[in-house]
Amino acid sequence: MKTLLSKGLAMTAAMALCTSALADDALFKEHVYGAPFSKYSNQAGYYDCSVEIGATALCIDDVKFVGHAFTAALLFSGDKLYMVSLLSAFEQQAYVQAVAALAKTFALVSLADASSQLDLLDLDRRSSRQDFAAKLSSYESVAANAGNLTYTFIEGLDRAKKHPNVTTAVAAAKDNTRVAELVIMDDGADSILAVRFSFPKLEARKLKDALASPVEDF
Repeated sequence: MKTLLSKGLAMTAAMALCTSALADDALFKEHVYGAPFSKYSNQAGYYDCSVEIGATALCIDDVKFVGHAFTAALLFSGDKLYMVSLLSAFEQQAYVQAVAALAKTFALVSLADASSQLDLLDLDRRSSRQDFAAKLSSYESVAANAGNLTYTFIEGLDRAKKHPNVTTAVAAAKDNTRVAELVIMDDGADSILAVRFSFPKLEARKLKDALASPVEDF
């Protein structure tokens, strides 16, 4: 299938110490978490792609990321922007450059396929560097060949703090900690590269606040 990242790039991304400052709730470039649907719906170039995405969404084509053109899908909940997903046909160069770019300010914390997850923080704690690299490479290869592989990155994560697993790392992070997911999907006919940006803790807090609000009688 694809030339995988295990020959050094994924390992580098997984082991990087990341201490960069966080932008103010920017999902991707000028797209800010919580921005109203109306901010984009009347702008030239944006079109409704809700049917294709499977959720309320606006798309715009030819958005540049790591020197490649993507379609940016803006996903909304309650007319508020909560995720930006960059989509394109799979290109090896775009794939490698996207991981390299993310690794500069994000830390790779997990890999996942259609039914399981490899927690790299937990694996790092329990394994020698050689075993870590071998298990990461094996999981990555199997998932990629199955046509479903997701790399999850957390922005601003300091690996020196030795979080025991992804759950505790996310719990310790600020609410406006950005998460990026790089996804490769291949069904045999089409091969898709996606990069999704979100603030999962802000979304979780929004749900918690909604559950805590008074409920009208019915």
